[in-house]
Amino acid sequence: MKVLQGRRVCSYTKIFAAWVLLALTASTQAVELTPRESHAYTQICAYCHARAETSAPVMGDTAEWQRRAAETEGGFEGLVRNTIVGIGNMPPLGTCGYCTETEIRNLVATMSGLAPSVSRSSPSSSTSSPKKEANTQ
Repeated sequence: MKVLQGRRVCSYTKIFAAWVLLALTASTQAVELTPRESHAYTQICAYCHARAETSAPVMGDTAEWQRRAAETEGGFEGLVRNTIVGIGNMPPLGTCGYCTETEIRNLVATMSGLAPSVSRSSPSSSTSSPKKEANTQ
């Protein structure tokens, strides 16, 4: 039982560390996340992108993200495309079945510290078409 409690504490520690990392990078990130995007990061993305022991690039490790963008056809947009279709151990949409393309783009920009190569949509158009939105929720 002690081992299980230790693992639970370890999981809580990792989640707390992800929150701290998100808070520390909030003032320097390229995109301000919406509450929905922040929830997606903490509940889905952080599982891999806040832990150095995974093969995923860690949030805030700009050098690693820049290296991956340079090696990916399309740079930043290539990273977004890979997130949408899946690559390596990351499944399509990074398992965020409700995330829109704009939300994925904002999450990648925030985690990578890289600026999107296309301008960000205005808040009123931050979601994709209503039809797509209804199908993904």
